[in-house]
Amino acid sequence: MKMIIAVKVIDLDRAISFYTQKLGLSCRRQEKEWASIVVGGAEIHLYLNGGVSSGIEFYVDDIDVEVDKLKGLGVEFFSDERMPDFIKADQNQITEFPWGRTAFFKDSEGNQLAIVKDHKQKIAP
Repeated sequence: MKMIIAVKVIDLDRAISFYTQKLGLSCRRQEKEWASIVVGGAEIHLYLNGGVSSGIEFYVDDIDVEVDKLKGLGVEFFSDERMPDFIKADQNQITEFPWGRTAFFKDSEGNQLAIVKDHKQKIAP
């Protein structure tokens, strides 16, 4: 079984560019109204007519390295102290929660994404 996350986009070409050039993922297939982006053993389907606009998270081994890399590519991060269980945010806008650290950002279409590092998490190869 393979997981697929459907994401709503406004401009498909711009979204494909963001996910491939900024996040370093590959586009497996592009059609007129959707595209398939490969991430690990799953896929993100970018849809012009449907999909979610938040709640998409990428788990990483080193959140500080990933934030620095993405900032170098022009990705802007943000934090919101009104979030449940918010503890603090550092100078890179990485938000501390009781369970771990999260860096929130938006894709080219305004969808909220995040990279996450749980306190005890290790990514399997």
